[in-house]
Amino acid sequence: MANAALVVALVAMALAGVSANSCPNMCNGHGECKNAERVCTCFDGYTGGDCSLRLCPTHEAWVDVAQGTDDAHNEAECSNMGICDTATGTCICRTGFTGAACERMECGSACNGRGTCESMKNFAIEMDPGAGSTYSYTAMWDSEMMHGCSCDDGFSGYDCSLFDCPSGDDPLTTTDDAGVTQANEVQQVTCTATDGTFTLTFRGFTTGPISYDATSAEVTAAIEALPSISSDYESGVSVGYSGITATACTSGGHAWTVEFLQDFNDLPLLVEDDSNLTPPAAIDPMVIVEVTAGTKEDDVCSNRGICDTKTGSCTCETGYDTGNGLDPAVRGYGQRGDCGYVTQTITSCVGEIQCSGHGTCSGDPTYRCECNSGWTGATCADRLCPQGRPWFAHPTATDEAHLDTDRQECSNRGTCDRTTGLCVCDANFEGSACNLLSCMDPGDGVCNNKGQCLSLEQLAELAEVNGDAAGFSYGQVPNSVQTWDYEMIQGCYCEDGYMGYDCTQRSCAYGDDPLTIGQVNEVQQISCQDAAMDGTFQLTFRQQQTVTISVGTP
Repeated sequence: MANAALVVALVAMALAGVSANSCPNMCNGHGECKNAERVCTCFDGYTGGDCSLRLCPTHEAWVDVAQGTDDAHNEAECSNMGICDTATGTCICRTGFTGAACERMECGSACNGRGTCESMKNFAIEMDPGAGSTYSYTAMWDSEMMHGCSCDDGFSGYDCSLFDCPSGDDPLTTTDDAGVTQANEVQQVTCTATDGTFTLTFRGFTTGPISYDATSAEVTAAIEALPSISSDYESGVSVGYSGITATACTSGGHAWTVEFLQDFNDLPLLVEDDSNLTPPAAIDPMVIVEVTAGTKEDDVCSNRGICDTKTGSCTCETGYDTGNGLDPAVRGYGQRGDCGYVTQTITSCVGEIQCSGHGTCSGDPTYRCECNSGWTGATCADRLCPQGRPWFAHPTATDEAHLDTDRQECSNRGTCDRTTGLCVCDANFEGSACNLLSCMDPGDGVCNNKGQCLSLEQLAELAEVNGDAAGFSYGQVPNSVQTWDYEMIQGCYCEDGYMGYDCTQRSCAYGDDPLTIGQVNEVQQISCQDAAMDGTFQLTFRQQQTVTISVGTP
């Protein structure tokens, strides 16, 4: 019995030694124990006093309190747009956001299967070089976070939910504002080569290889095969070779023209790939320039009908029907579906009340409605919606986007209700122009009724350093490319005791680690002098001020 009692006593002493000198739960095997202090130093990916909690992925924050003037979007767990599941180390993202760290904004309705969901960075790459300068968008915080829809041909809207209607030339306008007869777009191609092939790209679609000695008929066929060329019912282009030259390219250089017969207005240039041509010397083998800018309108329903965006079809006004798109002298009924054919003598603007009472009729010979502010459409019957800086758009310069100079209807995050003139916003957006990223309502009110919904600009004003107001600001420079989102992005500023992007998580109290030793309290010295000993003073600590204190107070 004595030996048994001794064994029990030794075991108890050993266990007491382990308890007194080891870390909590031996750091759960996810950290190293500093036995002297009994503190766990957790391995990467783990946290907590005993390293039992998993950390979640981090990324630039969608919204946060600035850490300096104009210094927002700093690294945050789940990008501050999700809740970390500390048991698994995975982010539970807010609806509309995805990615391991909730770092990507999803596209509305997955673009309805009529487009691709692109980042701002990739969308910039897809800019048509034939339409002008192209710009990259890689250095900004949202370059790979902000996503939007790049719609397939024939569809539009922020979520590609709208069907495009046929467009065409207004049949009653035969001259431009200066009285010059309207013209088709004409571009000149000069090719200098003795062998090889080239391709031509128009509005994102590229021909197959075209031989350097191709005939004009072969070049025409190659261009008209492009989906971006309107050639379903009539010839889409006319390719004109110079004189008796029979090949696209010659050793001395052959300049030939492409006239666009069914695509109107000022068009983007054809874009060549001449890397497979063999020039006779070290010169650029192919050059394309605009000879005549297209001046015919490219109006929806030829500005003589109403577009139904649910079906993509035009309802033509009385006196108009679908046309063939040819020049006025030979224009007639066709299958374009664009209301570009006049079926009777026109003597007024359409409607019992001309221009729906929301515009002015231009009179003879064009009888075109000039709509009042806030109205649009062939008969001025449609309302315009508020515009805002776009959430998703092509950059207007390198790493420049979302600016006032590129305002779009409903900020490209909503659909305009033409009857009311009100934007119907995507679920995560609000504001008259869908220009605000809304704060999360988890079901019990915005920010769980435990915080305020504030803009990045307002959040910066609440920044603190060790409890004192930091004096930071965000977005004070108007229309800055760096702080374009100062009033557009909103987030929750939680009450004491709550945290998380939606204020649904409870925060725990802070305090001193009872097992750490050799530490001291903060001591501050106050020197006060008052010869008369009849004055008063106040002390401020972390933005809280004492009552008035008399200098004679013991």
